[in-house]
Amino acid sequence: MTNAATTAIEAIKQKIIDDLPASSVEIEDDSWKHVGHAGAMPGNLHLTITVVSDQFNGVSLIDQHRMVQQVLKDEIGTIIHALILKTKTA
Repeated sequence: MTNAATTAIEAIKQKIIDDLPASSVEIEDDSWKHVGHAGAMPGNLHLTITVVSDQFNGVSLIDQHRMVQQVLKDEIGTIIHALILKTKTA
């Protein structure tokens, strides 16, 4: 992983923790799995993000994912090319 990717991933993690808020955020960079695929451009991240938040209590899974996607709206489609979300309540 490049320094730029590491910096971007840390910024994404902090944004989710701050804006959601989340008690736990784990991010896996799966970009290496997509080298050579269409759309796999340098600087475009393929991420699996697991978010644990009390904000998800009583919220449907689809709405939990929408909450995270809303936080990352500026990153999705720019630096985040592909995203797998896993959301859980604390």
